[in-house]
Amino acid sequence: MGTAKATRLPMDVRIGDFVLLNGSYQRVRDMRAAGTSAYRILLFAGHAPLVMRTPRTVYRPITWH
Repeated sequence: MGTAKATRLPMDVRIGDFVLLNGSYQRVRDMRAAGTSAYRILLFAGHAPLVMRTPRTVYRPITWH
């Protein structure tokens, strides 16, 4: 499986995307709305939640059919 790099708004991040946190890529396991669609609270396994307020570079898995 590969990934595709893209800069995404908080509302465009999906469960399963990878985000760079403290030098390692963490997979988004779940997320919550944070007041408006402009903010997201991203949840990871084994890492503190991240409040995403601005666009970030994320890596999305590429699915091959």
